[in-house]
Amino acid sequence: MKQLFLMTLLMLCSLKALTQQDTLIPKKNQRLDFAKTYFELGGGFSPAFKGTRIVNNQKTSVTHSSSFNPYLSWGGFHFWGHAEFYVNFPLSQLDFSSNDQVKAALTHWVTTGARFLPWKYQPGKIRPYVGISWSGLDLKQSVEGEDNPTLSKSFMLVPEAGVLYGYKNFSLRLGLHYFYDNKWVYPISKTSFEKITTPKFRIQAGLAYAFEASRHKSEEVNKKWNSYKTVSKLGEGAQYAGDFFVGIGPSSSFSLTKTTYNQEMLPYLKDQIASEGYFDIALGYQFNKAGVFCALSFRNPTFTNNGYGTTQTIKKTSLAFEVNKFLTDYSGFVPYIGLNVAYDQLGYTEETAQNSKELTFSKIEPGVTIGWDILPGKTDECLILRTNLRWYPLSSFEVEGKKFDFSQLEYNLIQLVFYPGRYLRGKRTKTK
Repeated sequence: MKQLFLMTLLMLCSLKALTQQDTLIPKKNQRLDFAKTYFELGGGFSPAFKGTRIVNNQKTSVTHSSSFNPYLSWGGFHFWGHAEFYVNFPLSQLDFSSNDQVKAALTHWVTTGARFLPWKYQPGKIRPYVGISWSGLDLKQSVEGEDNPTLSKSFMLVPEAGVLYGYKNFSLRLGLHYFYDNKWVYPISKTSFEKITTPKFRIQAGLAYAFEASRHKSEEVNKKWNSYKTVSKLGEGAQYAGDFFVGIGPSSSFSLTKTTYNQEMLPYLKDQIASEGYFDIALGYQFNKAGVFCALSFRNPTFTNNGYGTTQTIKKTSLAFEVNKFLTDYSGFVPYIGLNVAYDQLGYTEETAQNSKELTFSKIEPGVTIGWDILPGKTDECLILRTNLRWYPLSSFEVEGKKFDFSQLEYNLIQLVFYPGRYLRGKRTKTK
């Protein structure tokens, strides 16, 4: 599923880029120079750290190897080279020493990161940056013959700093991440827990390739889009009242609170869970002049939690109706906020060596939506990129009288949105 997730992300960004014109280095701050997209391949180095395992009913200290973790990032230079926004996907882990009996996987991923460059990015220049990311960190200590659980810190704020050097469309990165929350209480059995301290720092190196993804193939259209004010209303100059759209994009969901049920009944499993990757599929209508859109959104995330012979699974099938209002258009960056209501069907299963549970729930859940569109061409574009977050603060259910808090944040990383009416109008215009 992870490979499908990454392939879909690359495909969506590539489809958008193929419709644009490539001009990486701007001469002055114009609307279409506001952002440049990049893909980055690199890795992070983590030093060795100590763990604990049980051997012959005795606790024994072990040393986990230093490691190199390759990653793929998708992001962009924004605000005319003064900022970066990015996401990061871990690919694997390469240990510098091997131990067939016990090893640890320490996986860092970035849901959304932001970096500030005091001096704007330019090829041929060394540029320092500082940043912070909403990150996750997973720890799994694998002992031969044991079903060890994975623990997660899925809502961490991780500071970072580094330097960039650019050459034409490429840039070389050297950076450092700081993990201030690096202490774990890890279950080395169902009933025994030990403190593990993971490294506070990770050194990062990567190579990025940047390309233009905002410009139209027609210079006449580019001149029109560059003529828009830096700050304006999205509906300014709209010729049509509204358009239907369809969208699809990779998403993930995170629990924002700890569940009482797991803490009391299954303490050796995670008490905050995150979903596997899934797709957010939307159908809606945008009122162009009013700056409002309505949409139906279908999602079906699966949450899996397992360890020491216990498997806990939550399957959610949800249809949400939302109404969102665009707030402003800042050089093609168009944030919005809105309300939604979702009809959820939840299936909960819990399997152990002794027994199993299977429960189903149907609920109506109110939520809040925030997000942003990338719209250099305002309401002229038939293919756009959209990001949104939906928060469901009241979601919960009960298992054997214990509360399972299911308060979630759904993060639709990047959705490719297609407006068929705009596409047909553009095609008719070309044939005249």
